[in-house]
Amino acid sequence: MNDSIAQRTERLLLSEAQLPHIVTVGRYRIGRVLQRLAQLWSGQARFSHITASFDDAVAQIQALHRQKPIDALVGAGASGAWIRERVDMPLAMVEVRGLDLMQALRQAKLQTTQEQPHVGLVMFEQPSAVVAQFDQLFGLGLVQIAYQGTQDAMVCVQKLKAAGVGAVVAPGLVADLAEQSGMSSVLMYSDISVRQALSDAMQLARHRHAERDRHQRLETVLGQLQDGVLAVDERGRICALNSRMAALLGAPVEVLHDRLLVEVAPALDVSRALAGGEIGEEVVQLAMRTLVVRRGPIVENGSVTGALLVCRDPAVIQRADRSLRANQSQRGAGVRWRIDDYLGSSHAAQRVRQLARQFAASDATVLILGESGTGKELVAQGIHRASRRAAQPFLAVNCAALSESLLESELFGYEEGSFTGARRGGKTGLIEAAHTGTLFLDEIGDMPLALQSRLLRVLQEREVLRVGSTTPVPVDVRVIAATHADLAAQVERGQFRRDLYYRLAVLRLSTPSLRTRGAGDVAELAHSMLARHLGLASAQALEAPVHKPMGDLLAAVLGHAAAHDWPGNVRELDNWVERLLACHADLRTAEDGSLDAARLQDIFPECAPLMPLATALAASRSRLRDTRREAERQRVREVMDSVGGDQGRACEILDISRATLWRRMKA
Repeated sequence: MNDSIAQRTERLLLSEAQLPHIVTVGRYRIGRVLQRLAQLWSGQARFSHITASFDDAVAQIQALHRQKPIDALVGAGASGAWIRERVDMPLAMVEVRGLDLMQALRQAKLQTTQEQPHVGLVMFEQPSAVVAQFDQLFGLGLVQIAYQGTQDAMVCVQKLKAAGVGAVVAPGLVADLAEQSGMSSVLMYSDISVRQALSDAMQLARHRHAERDRHQRLETVLGQLQDGVLAVDERGRICALNSRMAALLGAPVEVLHDRLLVEVAPALDVSRALAGGEIGEEVVQLAMRTLVVRRGPIVENGSVTGALLVCRDPAVIQRADRSLRANQSQRGAGVRWRIDDYLGSSHAAQRVRQLARQFAASDATVLILGESGTGKELVAQGIHRASRRAAQPFLAVNCAALSESLLESELFGYEEGSFTGARRGGKTGLIEAAHTGTLFLDEIGDMPLALQSRLLRVLQEREVLRVGSTTPVPVDVRVIAATHADLAAQVERGQFRRDLYYRLAVLRLSTPSLRTRGAGDVAELAHSMLARHLGLASAQALEAPVHKPMGDLLAAVLGHAAAHDWPGNVRELDNWVERLLACHADLRTAEDGSLDAARLQDIFPECAPLMPLATALAASRSRLRDTRREAERQRVREVMDSVGGDQGRACEILDISRATLWRRMKA
């Protein structure tokens, strides 16, 4: 029995705690009226009453709010106006209505006597001109007095008594004092006005209570976040924050509420966000901690009503970045190349870039044909990066590098238990993983016929079936295939499915070999590779004095390879550049910096057929040097003879120094 009573009491307390909390404020007669009429809303709100006025009332309201949050206040007269200016809470005022005032004046007039025929009216403001006109019209014999507060209440009563007032219409304190002085009194506020104020307070309290509930739900959500999150209102006061943010600010959540953020943490200033500006991530130092902070405005109905601030620990960001990188490495290499990274000024290279840009605007499958090392995957990545799928996955698989069973599980995935050794929970295939993105199938010509049939169904039906599953999974994936083989010839020989070939070759592109692109493209590619190996931003950086000798050496080596047909294409060219970087010191002669033909043949045996020509060119250059030196000596002899051996005069004519003249004479 006792347990059931305790449970009912607990339920009652819980239900009351869920009701809005309204506080009525008033002394004397108005206080008693407020308490009496507040009972009409019992069960709809929790009511508390404060029997105080002015500063005493403000202090009691704030103390009570700390114990039990207040949703609305009800006040009257000068004390109510005083509270409204000093407390940041919704307040409903008991208003003096015109009809109520007329009825109160009529009631007071009935209580006057012949000895004291006048009616006194005490108001908080200046005497009313409208009431004075009403008095002249109806002859009530009104005496109006302005009431400033409790300190002059007795003075008002004495003035009224001296003026022959028999009945008073006044606020609660003056009305009570008038009664004690032998005058009749009528409370200025009618029950109707008080009920209206209480009704208004109910509306304000429900709105405030609902808003506080929303804040509590918001803080519950924020409390689950690892980041520090804080919201301020349009004045910059903290209206919501989570415990993580409170810990960063070094104070409890309840203490930080309603405080100005700029006072709590000036480094987290949100003035720009409150002005409507979106601020990107910034690194901020807060209490000896480095944080990544993001600020932004809170917009409601087109107006900025506050700002949101999010603080992240850089260590958390770094851990997330490592996790993302790990996942990416498991799924395949990311997109490194753009279409413009396919270098070359030849017509063939320009045509590849032109077609790649056109194909990027489409979602159709692409077939890229070309020898090994001609940049097929670079073009595929460039098409993906320039397409609408650029932000989505780009996954690549070499169909020639895996066995049929392994390639099937990699492409299509499998269900748990579909075969011995299958991973618990199954595995997502690359086709599923590339959903909304691009799947690059390199060396598609080497794909087994059985898998070609399954791939054809994916392209036709836009769905994939895992190994061991009976439920197809819809996919939105673009396929780019590449091969060095002649697929059309394979189709004729029955080595490649004709229907799949036409599904793949909707858009076709051929990457030309280096031997067909010319020496200009070879040089451009080689210098770009050299810059990359040296860690430079671009090939233009090779013009800097510190790097120019290496660039000139590469140009000289390529000059001896003009007839080379580059069977390995770009891969072979990159091999040459790395070889040059490793052995460049052995390629120069000590005297004039020209290429050492013998060492060039050792390091680049591919240039061997050109060695006789290189040797002849070197001999020719030697003969030219000898001829030039003999001509210089002959000129010195002629000038010395003409000036009679005057070395100073000879230097002026030859425009050389005495040391140079002496050296040439000695030779």
